[in-house]
Amino acid sequence: MTKQLIISKYCKIIDNMIFVNGKLVFSLKKNIQFSTFVKAAYRYNNMTYPKFFKMDNLSKLGLITAEFLSDEFKTKNVLGEEIGIILSNSTSSLDTDNNYQKTISNNSDYFPSPSLFVYTLPNIVTGEICIKHKILGESVFFVSKSFDAGYIHTLVSDLILNQGIKIVLAGWVEYLDNEYVSSLCIVKNISEKAEITKEIINFTIENLKKIITG
Repeated sequence: MTKQLIISKYCKIIDNMIFVNGKLVFSLKKNIQFSTFVKAAYRYNNMTYPKFFKMDNLSKLGLITAEFLSDEFKTKNVLGEEIGIILSNSTSSLDTDNNYQKTISNNSDYFPSPSLFVYTLPNIVTGEICIKHKILGESVFFVSKSFDAGYIHTLVSDLILNQGIKIVLAGWVEYLDNEYVSSLCIVKNISEKAEITKEIINFTIENLKKIITG
């Protein structure tokens, strides 16, 4: 059966605003700190996940963004093994790295923090999302100067067309010094017999770039 890849849903978080499919669904004033904003977004989603409060800011940002898309992969027709994640950013886990460095840089005030050290790898973001949503498929986190739509498009397409993955969560999650942006989308296939509507966004390099970086 012919497969047509589409972007079925997308979410962007920036400047204390959350957009789903281009529509503003939640916001706070821009001068409010990220820590306050992300907790408010957590409550807005009616989440019950205490581990969230132990995460670093990058993981909180990624998890909250994924939560707004989670209805797309919370389905009985898709197994955890059939869901993949491909994320990227340009600063890796530098925000947490810097915070951890502060705990070990002064010999007279040396207090290394295990809770910070755990998050000194960017792929912990994908791990936290996988744990929360019981995702068992391929997951990867790339670090690049900018979002490489062509490369991500190739990887996502291969997962769905050749590797048995049915749904991929893909995009960009960046946090550094209270400056942040997270833009994720759900990619999946529809059969050639599926009803085609005007709302469908074909999974092309151009559309992926527009949604993630626009």
